[in-house]
Amino acid sequence: MTWQDVLKGEGFYFSPVFIEKIDVKKKKKLKKLIQKAQPTNMMGEDMTHLSDIIEELKGIDLVKSDKKLSKTVDGFDEKNLDILASASELRKDYETLYSQLRKMVYPKKEKKKDK
Repeated sequence: MTWQDVLKGEGFYFSPVFIEKIDVKKKKKLKKLIQKAQPTNMMGEDMTHLSDIIEELKGIDLVKSDKKLSKTVDGFDEKNLDILASASELRKDYETLYSQLRKMVYPKKEKKKDK
């Protein structure tokens, strides 16, 4: 299963009563994290938000006690790491290309020698 499959919902296990079984404070925290994780122009921040949600889910007793749910959350964690690695690679490529383009647009000026 690829991370794209997870994003499409294939092989996704989630108990519909899960959120109802969580205590009020945890439920509020998860909802705030979900709101905070809404996609933005800042990819790195988005990834951090997803990591926060996954870590919060891992800490919930209901997830720990349900093997299928725990496996699903572990799968999300794995896929998130794959995405982070890809994003990091893309960022490096972006920075390299930016640097090359910047050198073209703003070439270093040679210093003039005094007479």
